[in-house]
Amino acid sequence: MDWKDEVTQIINEILPENSQILLLSLTGSRAFGWAGDNMDYDVHGIFLCPNYWDWVHLGKKAYDINLYEFTHILSDMQYQHFTTFMNLSNPFHIHPKFDFDKLLSFCTPLAAKYKGEDIKSQINRFDNDNSPRTALHAYRIMMVPLHFLESRKFELNIFKLNESYGFKELDSLKAVYSTCRGAFSKEQVKQDLDYLYGLYISEIEKCETSKVDMQQANEWFNTTKEGLK
Repeated sequence: MDWKDEVTQIINEILPENSQILLLSLTGSRAFGWAGDNMDYDVHGIFLCPNYWDWVHLGKKAYDINLYEFTHILSDMQYQHFTTFMNLSNPFHIHPKFDFDKLLSFCTPLAAKYKGEDIKSQINRFDNDNSPRTALHAYRIMMVPLHFLESRKFELNIFKLNESYGFKELDSLKAVYSTCRGAFSKEQVKQDLDYLYGLYISEIEKCETSKVDMQQANEWFNTTKEGLK
């Protein structure tokens, strides 16, 4: 069975019969581009189910699945949780009545701006442990929002994003992380991260800071729920 079909089957076995899967998205190391064949599939998604749990986590076989009830997404929109939008931005299943593009349109540049403290924390973590996994996430936590700020689009695979940067240590980091062999230049990684952070700060300083229109978001939410009845 295809992994996408298996994920859907697992979810349908757990959720009540009156629920509907609105969106399933691949995230984590497989979406970011550095997963080995032995790594799990990280899936985030949205479901609609009245009077049910707000959040559901399923860990089964090779899958780590996190699902949010549709109402929960309104809160993440209001507070502009960039990570939520990012994790939902790489769909492999979309309900035919769910407007995926409209969902992403509620992610504003302000959401990327809020990533600043997380970015510094991730860079400091690499300074402390020098692990390839921490380094890969440090690249990712800046490259993805930078791409969003420049294009208003999401691209999660940092190796695709690297085509415009040419960071040579990324391939070395991926090899060391997935095989536990080889080496990478910690000094060069640090230079790359400092360079990316400078770009990030520059983009943040010139980006608009308007908040999301929650009236429009609520209208979209209510229209979607009505259309799914």
